[in-house]
Amino acid sequence: MDEPDLLVVLRSIDRRLALLTGKEERDVQRALNAEILTTPARLAMWEAIDGQTGSPELGRIAKVSERAAQLFVKELLDAGLVRAVGTAGRGQLVARNDDAIVQWYLARPGYLARPAPEA
Repeated sequence: MDEPDLLVVLRSIDRRLALLTGKEERDVQRALNAEILTTPARLAMWEAIDGQTGSPELGRIAKVSERAAQLFVKELLDAGLVRAVGTAGRGQLVARNDDAIVQWYLARPGYLARPAPEA
């Protein structure tokens, strides 16, 4: 199989996996919103986390103090939901840790007691 054919197959697999995991992604986002992203400012900072935006800028984006942004980033780091990727002045650069986010979701109390998703 040459490279262009392989890319077509990989894109097809990616699309199919995206369709299969859409509900689960929405469930994870709902859980994050309920337990971590409990204010519009927290949600704005979470959405701005990209591995290149430091905590001072996250604070400006969310219209909160730099200290509030630093505390939020520390909370996310302590929970393992983001990983440190560098520094920016006095702030820290973080990126989402997708594997840890899934593990956080699965480890929540009562997860195993939930009904299995329908096929």
